[in-house]
Amino acid sequence: MTANQKDIHELQQMELGVAGEEQLTEREKELLRLERELNAKLDQELHDNPNKIPKAVWFIIPNEFGERFTFYGIKNLLQQYFKTAVGLESIDAKVQTHTFNMLAYFSPLIGAAVSDSWLGKYHTIVYLSIVYFLGTILLAVLSINGLVADFGSYPLWASMVPLALVALGTGGIKPCVSSHGGDQYLPHQTKALDWFFAIFYIAINGGALLGQFITPAIKADVVCFGSACYFGAFILPAGVFGIALCIFIFGFRYYRIVPATGEFLPWKALKGTIYAVRHYSLATIEERQRRGNWLNFADEVVGPLFVDEIRLLGKVCGMIVPILFFWMIWEQQSTEWQEQYEKMNKYWGSGELSTEQSALFNTLFVVIFVPICNKFIYPFFERRDIRCTLLRRMAVGFLFTIISFAASGGLQYAVESNFDGKYSADGKQVITCPNCLHGAWQLPQWALLSLGEAMLVPSGLQFTYTQVGRQMKSISSSFWLLCVSLGNLVVTAVEEALKSTSLQGPPKYFFYCALGLVANGIFCFLATKYTYKEDRDTQIQSQVSKKSEKS
Repeated sequence: MTANQKDIHELQQMELGVAGEEQLTEREKELLRLERELNAKLDQELHDNPNKIPKAVWFIIPNEFGERFTFYGIKNLLQQYFKTAVGLESIDAKVQTHTFNMLAYFSPLIGAAVSDSWLGKYHTIVYLSIVYFLGTILLAVLSINGLVADFGSYPLWASMVPLALVALGTGGIKPCVSSHGGDQYLPHQTKALDWFFAIFYIAINGGALLGQFITPAIKADVVCFGSACYFGAFILPAGVFGIALCIFIFGFRYYRIVPATGEFLPWKALKGTIYAVRHYSLATIEERQRRGNWLNFADEVVGPLFVDEIRLLGKVCGMIVPILFFWMIWEQQSTEWQEQYEKMNKYWGSGELSTEQSALFNTLFVVIFVPICNKFIYPFFERRDIRCTLLRRMAVGFLFTIISFAASGGLQYAVESNFDGKYSADGKQVITCPNCLHGAWQLPQWALLSLGEAMLVPSGLQFTYTQVGRQMKSISSSFWLLCVSLGNLVVTAVEEALKSTSLQGPPKYFFYCALGLVANGIFCFLATKYTYKEDRDTQIQSQVSKKSEKS
């Protein structure tokens, strides 16, 4: 073993945490050996040039950009599509839109389990991307006026079947892409990893920005098959995603590959947990004291390293549960805030910014705020000995998001009192609203929402990647995305529950804000009790060193 290879070997030991390679099972040792063998050349290049951007990144980032163009190019049309093409009422359209979002962010559990257990990240991304691509094609074809029904009376299945494929594809690849990107770095490249997640999130928002602007323009300005051209608006994202997928596949030879374990990790984790609970309950007091943590009773079943993986995953999942209420608020920008903007003056100078395009303010602000936070705001506080830890960033970002929704609730009073627009014949769209409150009044709430997102989401992605063991990274990311799904589920439940009540308009906005405040309070409390993985490992290693010195 050369000096450089020895250095790389030691760096990879860092990722194993306090368990160390000597505590690996034979299967885990074989997987680690295989990973070193597969990535020997790339790891050597990373070690020799730690500040150089891995070539793999230039295939992952464009893929994410194209995928987000596709997702948001479709997503931001759905509220109006369900109202105009399918013929649903506003609240029913909102429920269906959030149902799609819920499915899209539930399927990461499937993608992560398949990826970490059998296929690996690369092949999972490719196979589920094909499902995604087919869903976008089918959505476009079934939106043709007169193919299955006339515009305004499309059957719900004609949109939900292809959207289910899109949801499975986009959600299934989501936890794999971010963690696959993180896998391109060695454990000691923490600053480079910070850079990657920031650029990754800018790519997300850059793709979303173009998708939110272009597809609504096609739908509004082009007539095809005798109606608004949803076919053109949906087929363009399909084409963009096809190109993005080809770029990702072409980069295969540059990727660091973390082999799949060959075991169904969720079942392995559940089996170990159940075994530990059962044997802990039957153990004597002396045995419990000797073993320490109750989960250590699973050592003989899944191995000490995987026990630590289960423990870390459980801590991370418990920590991020309150974040689902952040998504409960954030996701309503494509429904509730669209409905608000629909009743405002949409003319900006010489042109109109359509209802579906209004969400582009979010991505514009995020693209600005993410680098500002990373380059100026966080370093400013760090220089003054105020640590901007990941959880602190998330808590402050959550608060800004709640304030943004409260601001929109206050604005809603003014919007409703100044509305004098004219509706279309079917009552689904506002045709003209020249004397209504101008859409620019939404800018403050968009800025607050985007600042909150810029602080919370990149930090959350990094938190769920760095705070778990090496085998659970995709699964951890999938639980982060599950929070998005559960946030949408809360919205659908609240909307259905309040549908026939008087709690509508601004009071409903403030009800959501109250839920968010309670959740953020719980999140802040949990954050005070949380010990970061790297701090915990340092503490344990220090204790081990002291014991060695005494002996």
